[in-house]
Amino acid sequence: MGVSKVYCAVLAGGSGTRMKSPLPKQFMMLGNAPVFIHSIRTLLKDERIEQLWIGSNGDWLDLAKEQLEKYLGENERVRLCEGGADREGTFLKVMEGIKSENDISDDDIVLIHDAVRPFVNTRIIDDVINEMANCDACNTVVPVNDTISRVGADGIVIDIPNRAELFAGQSPQGFKINKLMNAFASLDENTRKILTDTTKVCLSQGMEVHTVKGEFYNFKITTPYDLEVATHVLAWIESIL
Repeated sequence: MGVSKVYCAVLAGGSGTRMKSPLPKQFMMLGNAPVFIHSIRTLLKDERIEQLWIGSNGDWLDLAKEQLEKYLGENERVRLCEGGADREGTFLKVMEGIKSENDISDDDIVLIHDAVRPFVNTRIIDDVINEMANCDACNTVVPVNDTISRVGADGIVIDIPNRAELFAGQSPQGFKINKLMNAFASLDENTRKILTDTTKVCLSQGMEVHTVKGEFYNFKITTPYDLEVATHVLAWIESIL
């Protein structure tokens, strides 16, 4: 089973409410570039990615375009479109764009990446694309270091799962496009609202999801604390390059 064409969806539709900033976190500066530009630059290093689409909150579409032009310049592989009301809605909007420009075969894949994970590296991207030759869905994960407690609504611990079996999901995630879109199409509206992660959609339809090793520094910037940590991680990465 081989891979034909590779597309990428960078989801930049968040409004940044947890950052407590009027500017969504993906457009905030991190070092010498906005947060989302860092991951886009890394993703574009992989020449197998035919097109990279960014789905942006409609209120910030002009800013996204402005920052793309300023920090990336002209790039025929990059597209920008308006996102949806949530993460999955933004992804579906991006897929509409991809399918409007391309004839999608059963072997074609899409990588989904969070715009606020600026430190994805080329090894992870390579591993996800390569693993997609063996599966229909793939997730980037790291082991959980802390003991995890499952707690009920009353605040009482229900269970403490085996930590050896627990992993935190990251991105990029990889999916065979037609298989994933068929999985979405099979969901009713209520189920779609409950399944907030694309991998859950695949699992709900009986698809086998493979994994590749992520990196702890490939974290998601969500809060002011995360952004502060990210400035130090960026300095560390730049010092070892």
